[in-house]
Amino acid sequence: MRTVLTDKVASGRNELVAIVVPDKARVALPDNAPAASLWKADFGDKPGEIVLLRGAQGHRWLLIRSTKKAAMTAEDVRIAAAIARNKAESMDRTSVTVDLSLTKQSIAQLEAAAEGANMAGYDHAIMKADRKKTVVKKISIAVSAANAEGRKAVKQGSITAAANLCARELQNLPANILTPKHFAAEARKVARGSAKISVKILGRKAMEALGAGSLLGVAQGSVNEPQLVHLTYKPGGKSKGRIALVGKGLTFDTGGISLKPSPGMEDMKFDMSGAAAVLGAFEGLAQGAQCDYEVHGILGCVENMPGGNAQRPGDIVTAMNGKTIEVLNTDAEGRLVLADCLCYTDKKVKPDRIYDVATLTGAAIHALGHLTSAVMGNDDKLVNGLIAAGERAGEAYWQLPITEDYRKLTLGQYADLANINKPGQGAGTIAGGCFLSYFVGDRPWVHMDIAATAWNHPAKPYYSEGGGSGVATRTFLELLRSA
Repeated sequence: MRTVLTDKVASGRNELVAIVVPDKARVALPDNAPAASLWKADFGDKPGEIVLLRGAQGHRWLLIRSTKKAAMTAEDVRIAAAIARNKAESMDRTSVTVDLSLTKQSIAQLEAAAEGANMAGYDHAIMKADRKKTVVKKISIAVSAANAEGRKAVKQGSITAAANLCARELQNLPANILTPKHFAAEARKVARGSAKISVKILGRKAMEALGAGSLLGVAQGSVNEPQLVHLTYKPGGKSKGRIALVGKGLTFDTGGISLKPSPGMEDMKFDMSGAAAVLGAFEGLAQGAQCDYEVHGILGCVENMPGGNAQRPGDIVTAMNGKTIEVLNTDAEGRLVLADCLCYTDKKVKPDRIYDVATLTGAAIHALGHLTSAVMGNDDKLVNGLIAAGERAGEAYWQLPITEDYRKLTLGQYADLANINKPGQGAGTIAGGCFLSYFVGDRPWVHMDIAATAWNHPAKPYYSEGGGSGVATRTFLELLRSA
């Protein structure tokens, strides 16, 4: 998708000009547009309301109401730009101009406009013969005066949108196609797109040699071999530090012997959404997302099946750091996979900080619904920085506590730890985070539980209804740019 910044707005037969109109603002239209007396009464005051103006020879203008200019956020602009793109698609227009000349035209708003317009129009019906193809081929972001800083913002917004779409495309693939090895192949493909990115893949034997018994225990019931994917991005100049992004990649989760209920089990293809978010961020880095850090992406790609060799409730496994774990419930498998991914990150990567992301607990939905992801960690400064990056990206996070009292609840009876708390303790999302805290060593660490937001999210103009959301990818790119 070609996306440009311009200070010239011209309507045409194949163009939709969409003007973002703040509350109380006056719109100046060209002479060939319909007079205000013909449409003013139809243009509501609520943000998101639209009116389509029809001129001669196919010229069309779309007015999109937003909030007051002084209060308008990047998210407001992101939504308005997505509305414009969706309308252009429905009208079979090959070009759309998002006119921001009545807004503050801040750098954040320019970037958000490019994001919203590029993310919109995506069809998650990934394997339908009649999957909808996008019609729009060019997006223009119009401002009063175009400059180099604005063009850079539009480019970064376009890259961030492409990264989000990469994550969503992975999420929507079925598990019979997106096996652990296929996921590793997708990582190789991303790495081939940039000289700054390299990738290393560890199979079962390599993980056995490392002592990754926690991850391998989850994988042993499946005929699909697990893969531990290690991506490395090195910036062109001097690195400001080393950051690790760790993603849970359960390409399908039946629950294992602790089998899940059948209704909704088909959605367990989305249990790899954390790994998709990390790989999506690396797709952004491959395309030129701004980042001055050395970044490592660790993906634990595994399938959890109830095969004849599957691990049983009551089994005890040993993680890479030597900690033993009672597997009280084979459906609490994500933390077992992440345990070894975090150990690997701590021992082999030795980063300055670690962020892990996972569809870890259904309890996150009970705690926060589908609007907000849970976040916790051992460094409040890092947690707050992640939350702030998410706010700028339009993705919401809420901190839950990790205390020694909560951590003690994860201690086992027959082994060092148990993979679930005893019945009646509640706080399932906190329990998952506390369990993971035993595998990060002394490193600053943040855990993101996106089980509530990775799919079944409320639709937004830049998110189609249904399918994956790509949540956390844009937050990561914002964090890497601003950290």
